Amino acid sequence: MGAFWNLREVNAVSTQSISLKESVKATKSNWPWVLIVLTNLFYWIGTTVRSSAMIYYFQYNIHAKALVSVAGGLSAVAVVGMILIPLFVKKTNKRTVLIGALVLAAISNLLLQVVGANQVAVVVLYCLGSIGTGVAAAMPFLMLADAVDFGEWKNGIRASGFLTAIGSAFCVKAGSGIGGFVPSKIMQYFGYVPNHAQSAHSLVGINFSFVWLPAILFLVAAIPMFFYAKFEKNEAAVQATLAKQH
Repeated sequence: MGAFWNLREVNAVSTQSISLKESVKATKSNWPWVLIVLTNLFYWIGTTVRSSAMIYYFQYNIHAKALVSVAGGLSAVAVVGMILIPLFVKKTNKRTVLIGALVLAAISNLLLQVVGANQVAVVVLYCLGSIGTGVAAAMPFLMLADAVDFGEWKNGIRASGFLTAIGSAFCVKAGSGIGGFVPSKIMQYFGYVPNHAQSAHSLVGINFSFVWLPAILFLVAAIPMFFYAKFEKNEAAVQATLAKQH
């Protein structure tokens, strides 16, 4: 309340709203934005698949349904990774941090195949993967600002709202929808029957949905970031040019 009461806006700059048509033009040749959108979309599909299939894996594959809430609660350790993002970025760069986070999430998931039904190891790996997914969730929001700058530099249009909305909210909504739908169809194909002992075939489907598919999607999400390097190297020049124009 004290912070809100004493808050004062300084250096307020009036902005002119632009039409949807003009906003779409800001995406023309805006490859950094395209790459961020692709990464963020695949990330959200992967993380939603992971969270959607989690309860089935814990209940039927390792017979530890009670650990769902424990693992879910402990996954709040992801905040640690988020707090350290500025340090990671300072030591490396944004794309490397995002790639590293996605690879960490993928490897943590794949190692579940190694530890089997070891419940402690499963929880530890799930939490470790959550650090990766937490960092990967936060990074696009940081990088979209640079994509907005690139769009203005490239096309002369600063469509902050449109580019950010598609790059964040759309990816979250679309990724969550697809990620919630896909594992249900996979498990249905493998013969999953709710509230019954599962066949060996259906257990394979649950295992694929929770262990393998999220890892694959996280690795796919990392691919666009390898093409992001040349744009990130040019950010300082873009910002300097815009500063002169402003």
